[in-house]
Amino acid sequence: MKTFLRYLRISSLALTCAIGLAACGGYSALTLGGTVSGLTNSGLVLANGGDTVSVPANVTSYAFPNQINVGASFHVTIQSQPQHMTCAVIDISGTAGTTSTTNINVACAQNSYAVGGTVSGLTAGGLVLINGADVVTIAANATVFTMPAKVPDGSVYGIAVLTQPTGLTCSVVNGTAYMAEAAVTSVQVICVPV
Repeated sequence: MKTFLRYLRISSLALTCAIGLAACGGYSALTLGGTVSGLTNSGLVLANGGDTVSVPANVTSYAFPNQINVGASFHVTIQSQPQHMTCAVIDISGTAGTTSTTNINVACAQNSYAVGGTVSGLTAGGLVLINGADVVTIAANATVFTMPAKVPDGSVYGIAVLTQPTGLTCSVVNGTAYMAEAAVTSVQVICVPV
């Protein structure tokens, strides 16, 4: 009988400990993930060591498929950038605490490139070019120009003359197109006397 009571006390103690640990969380494996902002294209792959996750376009959060242990180190990197975009991981490394780590955030932006080209015949000042809200004044005798603001990959640009220089008429050739994955230097501004 004493053996049975002793067994009951030990079993009761073990059950009490198990319930106590469960009530405190008792986690041994935790989720690793975070938020995503600005991701509009596919192709983003994140890595934590050998564990990877593909993040679809237009999502706002992600989680790695494999959980990590309490106290485990993590280091999240970008294995593959999405098409036409560049992403950066914020708070990339640390040690897992006692709750899931969901603050490994990723911010993405569309790649942008400069638009410019050549200028010929500009013997006077006053030429002003425009691309949407982007404006640049071109000095007399300039032979090249670059618009101040870069244009996102896949967006339309349209360089036009906003103000003609004194005594000249300038026209734009190759001034409208879709931005590709490189800077544009093929726009031509040709000025002739009035």
